[in-house]
Amino acid sequence: MTCNDYELLLDQYLSDGLSEVEQTIFEGHLNTCASCRFKLTVLQDSRSLDEDSEVPASFTSAWQQRIKEEANPVKQGNKLIRWLSVAAVMVLLIGGTYLTGLGRRYATVSSEPTAATGYGMSAPAGSQPMMEEAKMSMRSVGDMAEAAPASAQAKSPEKIIRTVSMELSTRTFDEDRETIKTLVTQAGGRIEQSRLYTLGSNLRRQEMTLRVPSNQLDSITSSIKSVGRMVYFTESAEDVSERYADTANRLKTQQTKMERLQALLAKAESVEDLITLENSISDTQYELDRLTGQLHGMDSKVDYATLALTLNELGPIDTSKDQEESLLERIKNGMSAAFTEFTYVMSDLVVFLFVALPYILALILVIILIRLLIKRRKNK
Repeated sequence: MTCNDYELLLDQYLSDGLSEVEQTIFEGHLNTCASCRFKLTVLQDSRSLDEDSEVPASFTSAWQQRIKEEANPVKQGNKLIRWLSVAAVMVLLIGGTYLTGLGRRYATVSSEPTAATGYGMSAPAGSQPMMEEAKMSMRSVGDMAEAAPASAQAKSPEKIIRTVSMELSTRTFDEDRETIKTLVTQAGGRIEQSRLYTLGSNLRRQEMTLRVPSNQLDSITSSIKSVGRMVYFTESAEDVSERYADTANRLKTQQTKMERLQALLAKAESVEDLITLENSISDTQYELDRLTGQLHGMDSKVDYATLALTLNELGPIDTSKDQEESLLERIKNGMSAAFTEFTYVMSDLVVFLFVALPYILALILVIILIRLLIKRRKNK
């Protein structure tokens, strides 16, 4: 008999449930195994204690406390797992809701800038006699340009390019935007460029580049300042009188040059002279167009000032930036803003749940299958 067999038969031995043969074998093992004899002695002493003496109350309470302490780690472990599961679900819901509303918060509309390109021309060499005469004509034209009196530039009217930049904040966005457009249109101005942005919480920002008559710029800016609340205002003036006069003189020089080239073209006899003069006329015409375009551009900027305007929409909680409010109005606007934001968050949460629903169902199915497999293995 082994010690394992002895432990299996120990209870039956104490309750006299063994047969004579089993009892003989059992007692024979006791005679040879000191460890098994010790276990039998301890068990017999414990039973005699239960039968003959009364268990102290302190022993009972200590025993119960020990059982509770041994059971607590299991319970605490279960609570920890439960709280971690709840935290993971909350992180998933909050993160998914935030990502769902991310596009709504930062969606913007922008336009791409355009670029202008230029080109150049070159003229080949011409015949010697006609080129000499053309060079003499060009020298005389240059001398005429250098001999132009400086007083002619001084007598020319001043050319001032005015530019204004301003930013406004308002809670009546649509109404104030239409008011600004009406003011500009009535003054004879126009909207050169307009950009509308959608910011967080569906608030909007309008950026407009306006061109208004320079002689009415002050009155228009004064009227626009009364719309909403002005955040900042800057104004600059660039004097381009000298550049304008210099460009105008160079244009006159090129016009005189063109007249002389056309006169020489009428006298040309050879094909080579014709080609040379036509190339020179082509270059001169290009220069005339370029200088004329510069003058027209400066005239446009001088006659129509540039007004860069930014209009920001304020939410209910930011209306104190637009005007002074009482405590009740601030509370009312704050509650309105909180309710609006809560509505957005709930809508984002619903959208996220519908998007994640197939994945959640698949995960639940996998968990159920795993638990069924574990249960079957335990039953086996």
